[in-house]
Amino acid sequence: MKKISVLIGVFLLLFSTGTLAGEIERIQAKGEIVVSLNRGYPPFSMIIDKQLRGLDVDLASLMADYLGVRVRFIRPETYDRQIPALLAGESDIIIAAMTRTVKRGLQVSFTVPYYEVSQAALARRDLLPAEANSYFDLLEIKDLKLGVKGDTTHESFARELFPAEAVKRYPTAAVAAEALIKGEVNAMVADSPFVKVWRNTHPEHYQKISALLAPVTKEHYAFAIRPEDPHFLNWLNLFIAQIKSDGTLDLLAYEYFEQMSWARQTATPQGKMTRAELLKNRFVVRRKAMIEERRKALQGGGDAYE
Repeated sequence: MKKISVLIGVFLLLFSTGTLAGEIERIQAKGEIVVSLNRGYPPFSMIIDKQLRGLDVDLASLMADYLGVRVRFIRPETYDRQIPALLAGESDIIIAAMTRTVKRGLQVSFTVPYYEVSQAALARRDLLPAEANSYFDLLEIKDLKLGVKGDTTHESFARELFPAEAVKRYPTAAVAAEALIKGEVNAMVADSPFVKVWRNTHPEHYQKISALLAPVTKEHYAFAIRPEDPHFLNWLNLFIAQIKSDGTLDLLAYEYFEQMSWARQTATPQGKMTRAELLKNRFVVRRKAMIEERRKALQGGGDAYE
């Protein structure tokens, strides 16, 4: 009986080892990884000059490069299609500014976080208290009409705080922001990166619309894959650890959130650099050259998204 138990244990170990490597081997065998992106969520995923750009796009391209395969992107019409598309085999991984939640964790496996955010809001300035700076200041708005991106943590959080009739769903955060400008709603909520970028790229609306960015929650974006694939999950966690430790993620965050060249913004001029800053900048130049190489390779292959 003991020998049988040992044999069963060895068999299960061998079987599981083969299974663990299966997803990576399958992706490498077909020479392509299909990544599901957010639709219209700058600066994580956006189309500029008919090309896909964004922090998530660059991370996916770098990941594919490490795997030695090409990358193809899909962008589901609505966010509630992200997980069903993954489970149906339409994508291999979700890299779509997706917040890790317990509910979603029942369906998919999440990596370690790659970006931390908070709930934030845009609202009509004339309806807010003078000192308003946080999401919770929306509670002061009489007859609130709140735009949210459907099937997200934004919607769930909003429905916990506000009456159901006050919450209006939209397919993307960008569409919800447009609804605010048009007067369909008097406020909209999203994650802090979107609100910050929207404020910085729409200065013409500053007098009428206020960005409420004081942190009120702590949430984390992560990659999502089909469950029961520990080897792929472990490799992805190593990939995220690598881009954090070698400065790649910080560089991309600086490029998309501070320099914002993608939004036709000019970088802030710098004074005389120290030797340490100079060495750092040399490293940054090399790292940026590598990222630009990936982008050109992606563009050279034609439209890599559906």
